[in-house]
Amino acid sequence: MIPITDGLRFWRYLGSLPGIMLREFKHVKQEPGPGKRRWWGGDGLELTAWFDDEEQLTGFQLCYRDRALTWNTNGYWSHVTVGNGINEDAGRVGYSVAVLQVNGAPLRPPKQLVAQFEQASSTLADALRDTVSRTIRTLAA
Repeated sequence: MIPITDGLRFWRYLGSLPGIMLREFKHVKQEPGPGKRRWWGGDGLELTAWFDDEEQLTGFQLCYRDRALTWNTNGYWSHVTVGNGINEDAGRVGYSVAVLQVNGAPLRPPKQLVAQFEQASSTLADALRDTVSRTIRTLAA
């Protein structure tokens, strides 16, 4: 049993368990400017989706294991490694924010990610689930 010291740690723990459906985090910090960010976690996946003021999807980032697949409606996409956030600068070890690193990730996401996402995503709105699933399927081909 893990000690539950904060909600985010608990949700990340739940998200690491197999078979847990994606659940939406409430009260997600919003960046200044137009649009809205929403965030889900579960079954070893984390999905962040960005929407415009009309609630239309403008992009998403799907994180799994130590990888991040990012896509937006302008045609941009990337598949990168998520660094561990350990800073070893100047001989000191300390923690910082995890960073996206181009080196180390295969160019395209694995095909099995489609099945993992589809199993965990029944809680999402149809349009969002279909767009993310179709995008993963296209990029993994």
